[in-house]
Amino acid sequence: MIETICNIGKTVREIEGDKDLVDLWQKEENGDYELIINVDISSDSIKIDTRDFEKQVFKDGLYFVQGNWYVGAVLKKESLKDNKIKDCLRFIDVPLNRFSEVKSMLDSKLKEYAGVNFVILFMKDGQKPIEISKNRFLEEIEKNGLKKVLLSGYCQLCGQNTDTLYDSIIYKCYTNDKGIFSNTEGLSYGICNNCISNILHGRKHVNSFLNTWWGGSEVLFLPHIYNEKIMDIFAFHNINDFKGNKFLDYIRENETEVIEEIGKCNSQVDIIFYSAQKSEWKITYHIRNVMPSKFTTIAELERKYETKSGKHLALWQVLVYLLGDFSKPNEIFNTNEAKNYLKSVFHGNDVNRNLFFSRAMSKYKHDYFNGYKSMFMIHRVYNFLVDCGCLDNGWSFIEKNEGGYNMTTYKNIEEFFEINRKFFDNEIKKSWFLLGRLYGNMIYESKNYKNEGEVENTESYLEKNFFFGRKYDFKSFVYFSNQCSELMYKYGVQNKGYLKNLISSSKELMGVGDSNLSSDEAKYIFFWGMQQWIGKSKDNNNSNDGVDQ
Repeated sequence: MIETICNIGKTVREIEGDKDLVDLWQKEENGDYELIINVDISSDSIKIDTRDFEKQVFKDGLYFVQGNWYVGAVLKKESLKDNKIKDCLRFIDVPLNRFSEVKSMLDSKLKEYAGVNFVILFMKDGQKPIEISKNRFLEEIEKNGLKKVLLSGYCQLCGQNTDTLYDSIIYKCYTNDKGIFSNTEGLSYGICNNCISNILHGRKHVNSFLNTWWGGSEVLFLPHIYNEKIMDIFAFHNINDFKGNKFLDYIRENETEVIEEIGKCNSQVDIIFYSAQKSEWKITYHIRNVMPSKFTTIAELERKYETKSGKHLALWQVLVYLLGDFSKPNEIFNTNEAKNYLKSVFHGNDVNRNLFFSRAMSKYKHDYFNGYKSMFMIHRVYNFLVDCGCLDNGWSFIEKNEGGYNMTTYKNIEEFFEINRKFFDNEIKKSWFLLGRLYGNMIYESKNYKNEGEVENTESYLEKNFFFGRKYDFKSFVYFSNQCSELMYKYGVQNKGYLKNLISSSKELMGVGDSNLSSDEAKYIFFWGMQQWIGKSKDNNNSNDGVDQ
């Protein structure tokens, strides 16, 4: 990671030139401040006035604080202590014998602003600290921040020999880099001035353009190659006049287009999840070497499996089915298991098929009992994972046409099995699908029988029947088959040819089948058979596309 950030900084310096070390070193300060109180100290007077707060005050006052290390001549209200005031006076070369005078006048003035949040800027002879103490600030940074030492040696990053080394690589917690950059001739780190400058420029650029908040985590996208074209994508690109802070922030609103643009980098990209707390910076998960073509593929698949309303599939929805839980978009990446699955998607790694169906059907059960009975979402996620290379045996759920993608239509059950023979690679799967179709038809016949032809807005007791409580093994198959046979006679439909064909074909296929099929995948196929439309267009019938999630 450090080498990647160093290379990014090198490119930024080549394109934009060197930035001031003050800008590179200072952190973004947070706080809801209202006023700046200027304390201007001259040889014979002290002048105190106020003005509206501006963030520029932290640069003007050369403010920096990290743990117990404080530099500068700016004090926040919550840090207003005598020893801090003395530190500020020393920093701008005001003799400490002026302290009592300064403190007395300041205390008197602050009584007017007891309920106001402010910062205090100490000045000398009308000059700001940046005008009179900048060299002192830079010396402090080199000494305590960059840990400059007069020791010759080879730079661990570029390999060049130098008379001066820096015992730092800027970040306070390096995790995966820690074992690489260590134990160097008595130093923890040995970095040359040029590479230190590259890292500082890279860190500034990364913090400004290459990080974002995604799924409940801080995330970095670090291209291995960084040039003007790639910089243009991350630093200057805008999508649909999005008014966010930076390009990557748009990933929360339109993941598909952001991922597609990253794919245009033509460079491998590392996706790094991290936490930043005060002075510590810790990598929590690292997805390495994602190919640009994979970003492009995922973006295309998110469009392919969009809803009828045009809403693209999103990775958080895929992960919800992989995890079998009900995480929200803004918290989905909070566990390493979720990140492991994300890594599988980006690298096309195998996902355990049985575990997927177990968790996906658990999610479907939750949705089913909350009124969302359509299998549209689980179909989208399953085929997305197949197209990503994480699962085997996809089926023709969506097909491409001239204008984009449409739901695949089938003339009859024979065509359905033939086109999807890769999924239906054994007779057991076919038998469960046909049984599901039979059961779906018996639900219709039940409503028709009890309501004398009125089937709309009614519910059959078969729909309330323990769908999810059974194991979906051979015993369950026999039970459902027998139940349908009995109901066919009860409802007087035992002579309907298509019902007779469904029950006989499903039993015959089950009888010759010899494949082990997980209970949850059998359950998926059973419900799929209940809902899959085969035959004439269903435009005038009930849609099974379900709601967007």
